[in-house]
Formats: sequence, C-alpha cells, structure tokens
Amino acid sequence: MSKIKLILLFISSVLVLGGCKQSPQTSSTLELKDHQIVKAKFSNSLPLSIEVVNTPKSIAQGLSGRDEVGADGMMFIFNQPTIPQFWMKEMRFDLDIIWINRQRIVEISRNVSAPVSGTPLSELPTYSPKQSIEMVLEVEAGKATEWELAIGDLVVIE
Repeated sequence: MSKIKLILLFISSVLVLGGCKQSPQTSSTLELKDHQIVKAKFSNSLPLSIEVVNTPKSIAQGLSGRDEVGADGMMFIFNQPTIPQFWMKEMRFDLDIIWINRQRIVEISRNVSAPVSGTPLSELPTYSPKQSIEMVLEVEAGKATEWELAIGDLVVIE
C-alpha cells in the first residue's frame, strides 16, 4: 500500500471515530459534581432530571427541610459499595427510596412516610437495603409505581 493511501486511511479512520457518538455512561465511570443536575433513564422510562449529591455533608442533608424534591429525584452516590442507613429527619413529604447497585435497581422502599412534626430524633426509624449498594435515588412517593420501576431495571446516567 502506498504512503498516500496509508495516510488517507489513517485520516478517514480518525474522522469516522471522532464523529461517533459516545454511549451513555454508567455512574461508576462518571465524575459528577455535588448538586449537579443530570439526566438519568431507567430501563423503560423517559429521561429524568436528577440532582446528584455525593459529599458527606450533602448526603447527610439530603432532602431534609425541603418542601419538594425540586427535580425528578435526588441521587446519593457513595465512594464504595455500602449498606447506608437513611432516616426521614426533617422531611416534609413521603418518599420512594430506590436502592441501586452496579447500575441496577436491587430494592425499592415504597411510600416511606415523613415523620409527624415533633417526633424525637431517637424515635425516627431508619431504612437500609438488604445488600451493599452504590447509589440511592429518592423520589416523591408513588413515582416508582408511576414510572413502573422494578428490581433489575438498568439505571443509565447520561
């Protein structure tokens, strides 16, 4: 093959590969900023706007003290697989808690009730998955059912 043909082949390869659209990435390959809004999609859902929290402070705060989620949900991303304990401290509305590991829904806690005003912190129940997870998605109660989310659904962050 001549030098000119090799150069043309190389240039065309670069152009073709450079024009390819990257596929959506899974959360473990993304570097997301705290409180960033991203698009996420489940196996059978439309793209959702999700607020990401991933620092110890923002994870501890979560949705406490808010009157609404603000986006379609809040995604908690942990540095390593863990079995976290969540509670409804200062929550003003009910939630569905979606537990995610390896980009798959592994468990859903539906219709977790906000506490009655004035409930002592020592009396608030905690919620945890039965296995280690990498992410938790909190959404308004009933959304997991409305969106027909199920165990095993793929979670893709775009």
